Amino acid sequence: MTKQEKIKEEEGVRVPTPKRAAREAIAFMKAGADQERAASFQRYFKEPVEAYGVEYAALKARRKEVAARVRGTWTLSDALLYCEEMLKDPHLEPRGNAFQTVGDFVEEGGPDLLEHIHRWLASSCGNWGLVDNLVPSVLSPLLRKCPELVGEVVEWTLSPIIWVRRGSAVAFVSLMDDPVMMDAGYEVALRLQKDGADLIQKAVGWMLREAGKADRPRLEAFLLAQGPRTPRTTLRYAIERFPKEDRKRIMEATKA
Repeated sequence: MTKQEKIKEEEGVRVPTPKRAAREAIAFMKAGADQERAASFQRYFKEPVEAYGVEYAALKARRKEVAARVRGTWTLSDALLYCEEMLKDPHLEPRGNAFQTVGDFVEEGGPDLLEHIHRWLASSCGNWGLVDNLVPSVLSPLLRKCPELVGEVVEWTLSPIIWVRRGSAVAFVSLMDDPVMMDAGYEVALRLQKDGADLIQKAVGWMLREAGKADRPRLEAFLLAQGPRTPRTTLRYAIERFPKEDRKRIMEATKA
């Protein structure tokens, strides 16, 4: 027993093993399932999704409680084991919870964690919601810590799997305050320019919108140069925070 585990035991806090924590988490979700709420989730997705329909506030409170119980005793390895157990359940809530839990330990991670992330995107997401849960929680902070991995993520733009490609764009959304990351983000935008999937076009537009917050002149110059070859969906997302007159000017100037 570690020192932290002994302290928590003395304080009456039972620290669950990763497998036990996963069983308890899924039991909690099943107990709070709501078929009507679960069915309502489908309107956000084109793909069929499975959900328990647990109330978000209850999920958040439960995750916070468990995080407090395992803090100081679990390691990244424990979080990964927990994640793999949770991913055996096909529903949205366990998978989202799993990714967020790994995110709690991402500061312990190194380059090896990227392989897990790629595998999860390729085989355990299946919709934009889980991509947009996993990537900001785990991938973006990992890139911040290990910038040498950026080139590999940029190469994900060539993946035949849409969720991997979307991940390559969403990864840089929160990183555009870093010049190196911004360069990589613009490279991703160029590589995905001909992607016909609307979920990719929207992700690229979202990323470019964030780039504009950090350096608007660069974004405007990029759009004016690349606009005729850029999907209109991407353009609209990229400039949605611009003043109305500027949005109109850029949309007119970039017509193919």
